[in-house]
Amino acid sequence: MVDFEFLKNIPFFSQLDDAILKELSTIAVVENFAAGDILFYEKDTQESIFYLLDGIIKFYKVDRFDNEIFLYKLSSNSLVFDISKFCDEYTISCYANSEFIEDSQVVIFENKKFREMIENNTKFMKIILNESFRMIQQFQCIISRNVVYDGTAKVAHMLAHDLETFNTLKKHEIAYMLHLQPETLSRILKKLIRNEVIVIEKNCAKIVKMNELQEIYE
Repeated sequence: MVDFEFLKNIPFFSQLDDAILKELSTIAVVENFAAGDILFYEKDTQESIFYLLDGIIKFYKVDRFDNEIFLYKLSSNSLVFDISKFCDEYTISCYANSEFIEDSQVVIFENKKFREMIENNTKFMKIILNESFRMIQQFQCIISRNVVYDGTAKVAHMLAHDLETFNTLKKHEIAYMLHLQPETLSRILKKLIRNEVIVIEKNCAKIVKMNELQEIYE
């Protein structure tokens, strides 16, 4: 159980009335996870709803040759759930493996009660739907990036939209996320530097010509 004032200070929940927050606080706990910890595995049946308060989680699948296939990541202040499973009864089958990329903090809610509260409160349902639409838009961007973009466009898009993550992760981690070989990523970055689109100082990329960077993937 957490203090309802704690939930009230989280942007996602701050829109809710105190009465709902107090009820939510009775079914919530906060847990800390270290980088490399697993939140859940694919096909697990989870009895909880997760809210990533701080940190980064990656979602991935494993092919029949035991190779990891990166899907996407979620950063701080994100609800972790599969909207397609919200229409089922009160269990959720996990659609991917999830692993923390960095030390993280998660608010964990009891699944059945959480969903009952959504069903009984129009405002809460609207907030969940808005979050669902935001996630769908994010997935559409991921599909475009992974299916339509070539290597240079993938790198340019990440630089333009997720520079902080780009500068936080190691180059082989970025290559993994973009489904590129590390050598390919290095060649692309060298080309962008040579064309004076970006500069790299102290292992951090800085965008010099945003318009030219956007033209690469638009």
